Amino acid sequence: MEKEEIKFGTDGWRGIISEDFTMDRVRLVSMGIGNYLIKNIKDRKPTVAVGFDTRFLSDRFAAAAAEVLSLKGIRTILSSEITPTPVLSHAVVDRKADLGIMITASHNPYYYNGCKIKGSFGGSATMDIITDIEKEVREVISNQALSGKTEMKEKSGSCNIIRDSFIKAYKEHILGQVDTDIIKGFKFGLLFEPMYGAAQKIYRDILLGFSPEKLLSIHSTINPGFPGINPEPIEVNLKEAIDFLKLKKCQFAICLDGDGDRIGALGEGGNYISSHHIFAIVLNYLVQRKGVKGRVVKTVNVSSIIDRICKKNGLELDVTPVGFKYIGEKIAGGNVIMAGEESGGLWSYGNIPERDGMLMGLKLLEIICSEKKTVNQILEDLYREYGFFDYRRTDYSMDAKGKQKLVKILERGIPEPLKAGGVKDVVTIDGYKYHLDEDNWVMIRPSGTEAVARVYSEGESARKSDYLQQLGRDIIDSIRN
Repeated sequence: MEKEEIKFGTDGWRGIISEDFTMDRVRLVSMGIGNYLIKNIKDRKPTVAVGFDTRFLSDRFAAAAAEVLSLKGIRTILSSEITPTPVLSHAVVDRKADLGIMITASHNPYYYNGCKIKGSFGGSATMDIITDIEKEVREVISNQALSGKTEMKEKSGSCNIIRDSFIKAYKEHILGQVDTDIIKGFKFGLLFEPMYGAAQKIYRDILLGFSPEKLLSIHSTINPGFPGINPEPIEVNLKEAIDFLKLKKCQFAICLDGDGDRIGALGEGGNYISSHHIFAIVLNYLVQRKGVKGRVVKTVNVSSIIDRICKKNGLELDVTPVGFKYIGEKIAGGNVIMAGEESGGLWSYGNIPERDGMLMGLKLLEIICSEKKTVNQILEDLYREYGFFDYRRTDYSMDAKGKQKLVKILERGIPEPLKAGGVKDVVTIDGYKYHLDEDNWVMIRPSGTEAVARVYSEGESARKSDYLQQLGRDIIDSIRN
């Protein structure tokens, strides 16, 4: 089978383990990263921080990357334990590293692994960095610069590798971002769902520090097969957590993805609370309770409730393509108070420019404890002020050829089924977002990191969302049939 080209999509390079994501290819990428650093940092020895998640062979892939960088004379700090992505990102800043490498496939299925690159500022590497690294990787491949494992065995770069923990500094950082006095001693049952991921130990330890007798957890063991679930905190993947929450009569659940940077939540009845709801809750709290003012950033596929909150409170709103790296560039411009994307990645002021599911979970706890309301009651208040919304996302399996065919159809203009369905205009920032009006829309977008095409929709009612999803499905079916 011909391997796919090594490219960094919206959130890093990912591939199927042993087919596309192999030890040799990780070494090739690491060689390219090393060459990039050597060419761009000439006045000192570059430093890289490397972390890894709970996936199959992640620790080995991380060690291989560290060895290659070390052989190139780069000072490499390799995590001594399983590390969520936000922890690695914070370590890049804390250790004054020039780049970070995180071995993870985030929320992808268990048979994937991947590599995220973090800039010296702690967030996703900017496009200019990624473009230059991809160029170096292509050059390494074309020149066959990496001759194989024999050369690795003959040399030792271990003198440049430091094994260390990044956990303590990270804990101090995020606990400084919330009012711990308000959270401490909360009286309601809290469920933690880490989805077998990298945040399971560190976040459980943090939550235990607030109210140990009220904390329960599920899927908090190391199992690279992620048995029975996909490690993405969306409703379809949280059925066991919903059943457990109801059984144990918990009031709230914090659900994190495989590497801990994305969040979903559950209310007291087991109802799913998406990143859009969380974005809106936290943003409204910052503005109306904390009196914070500034810019807000969202990706194009995020709910329009964010637009309404910004409009009502006089906040400037920036809309970006899908991918947190685009949000990070906006944050770097200054005066941003909150930012987020559809897939669960959220950020608020005071943090490094990186999404963090663990931090957002603590902020939700602070809001619930401060308001002395359940999360569902807080949502009802939000709906009364800004209007109800029903947001949906459906993923359809589609290979690269199918995605290319889909794009060609959408590039021709608004498809007839959508015109007939009432679509008036299209936004093409990233994918194809078709508006019926300001609050009702459907978006079709082939994934940049997975073999799927996604249909997003937002309606003023569940019935409207059903209708919008069907419009999207009709287009997908025209490709797949």
